[in-house]
Amino acid sequence: MASVTEPAVEPTLPDRYEVVDGEVVELEPMGWYAAEVANRIRDELTFYGRTSGRGRTRSDMLFNLTLPGGRTRQRVPDVAFISFDRWPQDRPLPIEGDPSDVVPELLVEVASPTDRADDLFGKAQEYLTAGGLIVWIVLPVVRQAYIFEPGAKPRAVLVQDELDGGAALPDLRVPMAGLFPPVVLEDA
Repeated sequence: MASVTEPAVEPTLPDRYEVVDGEVVELEPMGWYAAEVANRIRDELTFYGRTSGRGRTRSDMLFNLTLPGGRTRQRVPDVAFISFDRWPQDRPLPIEGDPSDVVPELLVEVASPTDRADDLFGKAQEYLTAGGLIVWIVLPVVRQAYIFEPGAKPRAVLVQDELDGGAALPDLRVPMAGLFPPVVLEDA
């Protein structure tokens, strides 16, 4: 009797994931408030990209990051800005495939209740090491952010200030106050 070979079954990937040291890491869904803040940042960056003609904004996109020692990460920043210098506007996009090998100039992480500060700050360093030029870590609950650039100390940005594009995108300014919608406080 002939043996029947079962077809290989591809592992099912979670809806949102990253790959760290070859291991698939499932990402928790963003909280509603953090997602709204991320969407407002994306809207601001999309407006900037269109009006300046400098690039495009992406959300929920997997990027391949090459780190020293041949290590790689596949990360999904909450928002990313890719200039037309790094991916020309008329360059064809692949129909299939993940992750993208382009490293965005600007990468944004918005803290959700399940995020750990050391993980977010670690991602900021990975983004810069892999070729990102500026990273924003936004902390919605305390309404502040940190700006990271290569070779510089992180800069704190308060709600009355502006996020900026640093040396990479010097004409980019985003008022922090407009990023945080009102909240409903539950009765204690």
